[in-house]
Amino acid sequence: MPFVVPLLAAALVSVSEGCADPTLEGLDSRDLPCPEAEDILPCECTVHGSYNLNMYCSDVDSDELARVFSAHFPFTQHWRLDVRYSDRLDVLRKGDLGVVSIDDFGIIFSGLREVQEEALSQSYSTVERIGLSYNQISKFPFHELPLFTALRQLYLYDNKLDQFPELNSDSLRLVSLSFNLMSDVPVDGFKGVPNLEVFAFEGNNLEHITPGTFSGLPHLQRVYIPRNKLSRIQEGALAVASDFFRELVLFGNNISIIEPFAITGISGANLRLDGNSLTVLDEAVFRPLLEDKVSIFLEANPLSCECDIAWLVTAPDLMAQIADAAACFNGQLLADLDPAIYENLC
Repeated sequence: MPFVVPLLAAALVSVSEGCADPTLEGLDSRDLPCPEAEDILPCECTVHGSYNLNMYCSDVDSDELARVFSAHFPFTQHWRLDVRYSDRLDVLRKGDLGVVSIDDFGIIFSGLREVQEEALSQSYSTVERIGLSYNQISKFPFHELPLFTALRQLYLYDNKLDQFPELNSDSLRLVSLSFNLMSDVPVDGFKGVPNLEVFAFEGNNLEHITPGTFSGLPHLQRVYIPRNKLSRIQEGALAVASDFFRELVLFGNNISIIEPFAITGISGANLRLDGNSLTVLDEAVFRPLLEDKVSIFLEANPLSCECDIAWLVTAPDLMAQIADAAACFNGQLLADLDPAIYENLC
């Protein structure tokens, strides 16, 4: 199962759901402020919260979606668009969304291959979240990102993107590019998103992280790069300079070598290295992290548990930072190893 971060999972749920506003009790979803129901079939308009308008569509194609949004909309602001399970929808064109401005935009589980230029132009100043996951997207107008002045979250999870996109946005806080076809993250890939907090890149084909890639991001909190093709983490590759950093996830790669000072600046964070190919725990690599109160997860690594871990097994304060499931190649838990053996034989 793909790694699901609570923050990412929560973002796939409607941000506008919740308790109904008492002022809306008795309001029929077919009445104002919605358009006439028959004009927007097969879509449906509902009202949530403090007059938040929701348009839900399923099993529509591009022309049907354009026809729906060509209807008369008595109110054009504060819309949430939720399109899903629409295999026939393949392209989103300029003008397809009419004159409405959208705060929360989502198309998931569809056949969408391309988002064309200016397809979201009516929402440049309003959209806060773009959720385009579980589609077939290979083309998206990333060069327009600076125009989306309110955009905080961009989800392009599980698509067909094969090149790392141009990211330029002062407002973006979260970028998810997991489960695409990318093999590279440019060293300057994040220079245009200075306020980035969360980056997700699970299930791509990344083999190498260039030193300095994650520097210059003072607000960075979480980096998720599980299930890629990393085998070696070189010095400076994951050097973070953020007082807010909380989690670095690298599980399910093929990491067998981590160089000293490859991972720095993550004081007090969680470091997920489970499911890799580590056989030794180099003191020069791991002691600085453990002394910096980093909690390290090492389950499902073929650790040899020879004298290379004497420094760790004989230090209870450092062992306390190692997650309980860490085990040797033979299944014996690190927590059950006898320190006396290492004190006397190493």
